[in-house]
Amino acid sequence: MTGDPSGMRTPMRSDPVAVRRRMTSRTAALEGAGQRAIDALATGRVLVVGAGGLGAPVLTYLAGAGLARITVVDHDVVDASNLARQTLFALADVGLPKAEVAAARVRAVDPVADVVALAEPFRPEHVADHDVVVDAADRVEVTRAVSDACAAAGIPFVWGTVLGFDGQVSVFHDAADEPVDFHDLHPDALPDEGSCALDGVLPALCGAVGAVMAAQVTALLAGPRPGSTAPDRHLLGAPLLGRVLTVDARRWRWTESPLRRGPGSRRPARSTDVEPERTSPSALAERLAGDAAPVLVDVRTAEERATGTIAGSVTPDDIADDDRRPVVVVCASGRRATAWARTAIAAGRDAVVLDGGITAWRSEGHPTS
Repeated sequence: MTGDPSGMRTPMRSDPVAVRRRMTSRTAALEGAGQRAIDALATGRVLVVGAGGLGAPVLTYLAGAGLARITVVDHDVVDASNLARQTLFALADVGLPKAEVAAARVRAVDPVADVVALAEPFRPEHVADHDVVVDAADRVEVTRAVSDACAAAGIPFVWGTVLGFDGQVSVFHDAADEPVDFHDLHPDALPDEGSCALDGVLPALCGAVGAVMAAQVTALLAGPRPGSTAPDRHLLGAPLLGRVLTVDARRWRWTESPLRRGPGSRRPARSTDVEPERTSPSALAERLAGDAAPVLVDVRTAEERATGTIAGSVTPDDIADDDRRPVVVVCASGRRATAWARTAIAAGRDAVVLDGGITAWRSEGHPTS
């Protein structure tokens, strides 16, 4: 800083390399990190999918990590409801593309990094030429696409999710010595049932989970110290590969669970983009009373089914692969049924969805057993 005749202090102009050196100096000072860690980060190319509640804190910390390239993918625009938890944005940004605003904030921190903004939905080809992918979209459909794309490219990815008072973080790498990916954690191709808009989310929880996700990126990029087998051998901490970290923000309790690829692990069957037809509760009741009644497939959890089912319903596990009878898929409201029906249609089944699910069935006065 330098002074001027008015007594005001003005910022000293420094070259970008000097700025980056100062910016990463505290990381370099960490025990065991040093210049080796900084050099590893300086070649790192990171793709961040989603610049929302999780992507904002991730990008905030990665902006000062001294990376070679940061690519931001997000098709959404800033909304006033985002501002409490998506700390990259200000009121003046409302209505602007999140990817472009986020990229501008990152450039403002690090003048050396190559920052790319892609204001579009995630596509598998986005992962090319990146060393680590961050899935901060917090949508199961996107996560499965990221998982498949990273598995095909042999790239690790960092995953996080938040809803209400609950959050989770993990690292997946299908090409690791002990491979694990998102499908090992959630093998069934079912969509999200909740959302921040409907169920709310604690703003600070996004920051806490996002900060852990950013730390996983730097841990992956920095890697282990050459020749070291000690538990603390990683230059910037051990990544959560094969471990799922869960936080309960009601009590701020963090727990860790192991995750391994067992003999029963599988990738969900690929689904079609075709929108399944829907049938109303009254139309279904008429079909069930007829001579050629369809098979009812209830895709809810066992706990949900215990509260009542439509008579004659079976679970997905009860349907044989060679059973080609028409099916009507049932869930709580229709979202999970739609996902299951798409997969069934892709496999050649005749599948329709009970519109509104068991909730609509009951609201029209039809019985459950």
